Amino acid sequence: MPDPYIYKEFDDTTDILYNQRELVTAPLWSNGQAALNKVFTSSFQTDTQKEYYYEVWNSQSSAQGAEPQFSIIYADLPGSGSGTGSFADDLLIRPTRTNYLQYKQLLLPPGIDTFTFMDGYTSEQSSEYVYVININRSRFKDRVDTGKWQLALAAINHLGEINPTASITTLIDDSGGPTSELTAQGGRVYNIRSGTLADGVKTNDLTPYGLFYPDNGIMVLNGMALDKSASFGTIRLAEPTTGSDVKNGLKLFTSISGAMAKNESYTSFQGRTNEVISSMYYFARLQWTEFNYTNNESFYDLTSGRYGMVTHSQMLLNPEVFPTTVGLYDDDENLLAVAKLSKALKKTFDHEMIIKIKLDY
Repeated sequence: MPDPYIYKEFDDTTDILYNQRELVTAPLWSNGQAALNKVFTSSFQTDTQKEYYYEVWNSQSSAQGAEPQFSIIYADLPGSGSGTGSFADDLLIRPTRTNYLQYKQLLLPPGIDTFTFMDGYTSEQSSEYVYVININRSRFKDRVDTGKWQLALAAINHLGEINPTASITTLIDDSGGPTSELTAQGGRVYNIRSGTLADGVKTNDLTPYGLFYPDNGIMVLNGMALDKSASFGTIRLAEPTTGSDVKNGLKLFTSISGAMAKNESYTSFQGRTNEVISSMYYFARLQWTEFNYTNNESFYDLTSGRYGMVTHSQMLLNPEVFPTTVGLYDDDENLLAVAKLSKALKKTFDHEMIIKIKLDY
């Protein structure tokens, strides 16, 4: 007769393993790349949008397979460095001020108005203007892996260009230090210092380059430090005026892409991401008396007079079936998930089987 087992209930205590967590690391950039060697601005952005930010891609944005990797934002608390439109009503609608207030609200504790950077951990330096690298959310998943990224910046000349002999500054976070982790509204925060992944922080360089927020995928770079070390020459206006955007954000893009153009391993933008994968394991136990028959029509003779009998008489007492799929149902027998075996496995009366099903969420 057909096997009575179509559904079998899991035992909560022996068949289900709850809330298993695993930390998974992976390259930060698209196509499994840990190092970004060339970057492009987006042809889809308008000039008005570029007053707010530059979206950076791994290839020309119109090319097949192109994906955004990170964005570059110039932020200025007084609103300097951006156009204000041509009408008096627009004087307070300044993109760079909007940017600063946005990241202030996202990352700084209540009551703190400016980003403050540590000068070799001995003194503080506040800056009303910053450059922000915001890594694309789909790239960093849960968080950017601390101590696993490196950014190279090339010095810019007075024309906003990169000279062949331009000096290169490499930046990393100081997460390897025992007291470097700070708590902020934006989650964990570390200082950005001069250094390399290979050699660590350069202890003789006390420049306060910025702050790194791994849980948000954000690097806030100190504008004053970049003006000094990479000759950014940030353009800031003393008073709000009308006019066009001065494109300070483009300076950071030029610096990053110019460093990459050196074609050295240390000048790529390197990084890794990590995420916590939560899983549940279900153990589908097929004992020797269970699931030895099938409802597949090919197992039964459907001809007149033999309808419902097994096609081959030897299969009545000595059946062989080959499970390929396990369905997970709720209490009302609604199918919720399907698990596929890598290959069909033989099930008979003298074979028991345990199928482990992993459900990630």
